[in-house]
Amino acid sequence: MKAKMGLWVAALLCSDLLFAAESEVTGQEPCARVKNRPCIALVLGGGGARGGAHLGVIRQLEQQGIPVDLIVGTSIGAFIGGLYATGHSPDEIQSILDHLEWSTGFRDKVHRDEMPVRRKQQQDQYPIRLGLGLSRSGVKIPKGVLLGQAMAELILEAYGAQLNHSHFDQLPIPFRAVAADLTNRDTVVMSQGSLLQAVQASMSIPGVVRPMELNGRVLVDGGVANNLPVSIAKELGADRVIAVAIDAPLLSKEQLDSAFAVTDQLTNFLVRQVVDQQIALLGPEDLLLNPEVAKIGTLDFDQLPASIDAGRVSAEQQAAALASFAYPEHFPDWLAAHRAKQATSIRVDRIELDNQSLLSDQVLLQRLALKEGQNYNSKKLKEGLRQVYGVDTLERVSLQLEQNKQGEDTTLKVRAVEKGWGPGYLNFRFTMEDDFRNKRYYQLAASYTYTNISELGAEWHNELALGTDKLISLELYWPIFTPATFVSAQIMRDTTILALEDSEGLSLGDLSNKETTVTAKAGWNLSDHARLSSGWTDKDGYFRIPVAGVDELGFSKLGYQREGPVLDFVWDRLDNPAFPSRGFRISANWQWLDDSAFGQTYRSRSHAVEVLAARSFFERHILRTRWRHESYTPGDPDVAMEQFSLGGLLNLSGYPKNYLFGSEVKFGSLVYLYKMSENRFSIINSPFYLGASVEKGLVHGNMIQLERLANETDWIWAGSVFAGWDSPFGPVYLGYGRAEDDTNGRAYRYYLSLGHNF
Repeated sequence: MKAKMGLWVAALLCSDLLFAAESEVTGQEPCARVKNRPCIALVLGGGGARGGAHLGVIRQLEQQGIPVDLIVGTSIGAFIGGLYATGHSPDEIQSILDHLEWSTGFRDKVHRDEMPVRRKQQQDQYPIRLGLGLSRSGVKIPKGVLLGQAMAELILEAYGAQLNHSHFDQLPIPFRAVAADLTNRDTVVMSQGSLLQAVQASMSIPGVVRPMELNGRVLVDGGVANNLPVSIAKELGADRVIAVAIDAPLLSKEQLDSAFAVTDQLTNFLVRQVVDQQIALLGPEDLLLNPEVAKIGTLDFDQLPASIDAGRVSAEQQAAALASFAYPEHFPDWLAAHRAKQATSIRVDRIELDNQSLLSDQVLLQRLALKEGQNYNSKKLKEGLRQVYGVDTLERVSLQLEQNKQGEDTTLKVRAVEKGWGPGYLNFRFTMEDDFRNKRYYQLAASYTYTNISELGAEWHNELALGTDKLISLELYWPIFTPATFVSAQIMRDTTILALEDSEGLSLGDLSNKETTVTAKAGWNLSDHARLSSGWTDKDGYFRIPVAGVDELGFSKLGYQREGPVLDFVWDRLDNPAFPSRGFRISANWQWLDDSAFGQTYRSRSHAVEVLAARSFFERHILRTRWRHESYTPGDPDVAMEQFSLGGLLNLSGYPKNYLFGSEVKFGSLVYLYKMSENRFSIINSPFYLGASVEKGLVHGNMIQLERLANETDWIWAGSVFAGWDSPFGPVYLGYGRAEDDTNGRAYRYYLSLGHNF
């Protein structure tokens, strides 16, 4: 594929041989069973999205009555060839290609709605996830941009549940997948075992997809060693070969405009050199097809129909030459044998777990949610793998289905491998907001999570944030009895700043709050989407009053202590925290605290409830709504220790960030989003949006009794228009908001926001 870049070049240059030494081919020659006619082999080369041409060729072969006795494929050639070898008709392969979400195969991220609640919250708070591990030995990184999990699931979806094969000669058409040994560049011909893993190994682009480890070898994309394996078909006894070459075209002088392009060109030279030598092995009885697919990029899977058509045209142009491969008298029997009935589900009699992680078997089997003695199709098996992978500390979760020699007992073997760069991980957040007037906010934060301290998944989570607001936090989270029940202890020191303005828009200075919080909780993870917890919290802090308010209030610092029970609930099924297109989230918090200030103690109560829901229409249109109600009731009406705020884009647009605040906030909004575009076939999915909002909110309860501070309102209408980008570094918004005029008649703002979820 197009990403055959740096490490491909390195692998090729480090070899002293132009040809890789081909591994010994085991088993009986597949051509031995062909009687009364020549053995015909179909050799399918690698080339990413250009591989649709292989299907166009296969369709033409069947139309001309050409029986295929052996298929040898590299990379996408192995993928298409394997589908045909297992008994799928051209129409069935066409349907599979049409319905596959190819983009998902290039994104290994755990989907948000497959994660436990705790992991969702960590990812929402720290969206810059660079895959960095940190331990005593230093910083570690993965062996590939992709771990291969998504690619494995894509292949499982395409092929369906497949039993392991004692030999690929048992397929309706004998089959070989070609990979390369990354340690020495040997060509590895895979002829038995898991067909799905063989195809995946053949498609594992070095440096992009983590290498596959099979039978003691480290395997990568076969294009590194032999992108058109004619020699293997010859070695297996093929009398005649039809080879389809779709390797990447050489770049023109004008296209060599970057270091990336130069590296790609070097790769193309070296791959083409080996392909040319394979073509030289073709004799007068063989045929080479070169479909016109040069204009189709390696990852342009949206152009699969064009590549399929190019393959068909190429084969039609060679129809006269292909006629000599046709055997009308043998083709009906061949076709009947080829169209093997595809099993839609497989009975799983036993489940065996090869657990190479730090988690207990109990945790993984519970998440797998499959039972012995049940029938499962590929969809259910994929769901089970995704749920295990959802713990987000595993590098790969794979499966194999094996039958005993009598064919009466099927074992599902599941292998779970811990991330090789863990178990401690660094993640980051950068948040910035600017209203292009006098309000600017920024924060740079990092988290370090040391995972799987216990077999049930205990972890130590730390946070550090610097900027306008500051934070340092240490938390120990410890499941007890089962993975669903837990206790936790957290100590946190944070500083928050509110920039105050008077009714004329003039600055009153900053109201700062510094607070140290110690919290102990016990909780229950009701599911991956819901959690209930309760505990005790102790808060010790102070408010520093701005200079403008000292004379009026008579003091510059208000110290306090607060302690008491807390209760939290969250139910979160959103698919995306920043730009959700489906699902909902309900979060609620209740506190009953004793507040101590000025030498007196009062009982207070507070609650905060937020509901967010989203739904998409006609694929690109999205509606979402958000509702908030936060309230604090103090024992002493003159002392309020807690405040909630409104102001900022999509949070009462038109006002500065946190401009309106008090002891009670009510807010509701309806937001429309139109998804403009996205790069579907890339490792990172970063769509763009256009949107508009209608909002309404109010603030009651003056926390700071300053006559010049206008922060209590009746219901206020507001709205905004904006552009958004779901970037790899967090959501980016550029927008304009306007609200009903405030006291100085300037309730409108332009906004630039990065890293903030609305």
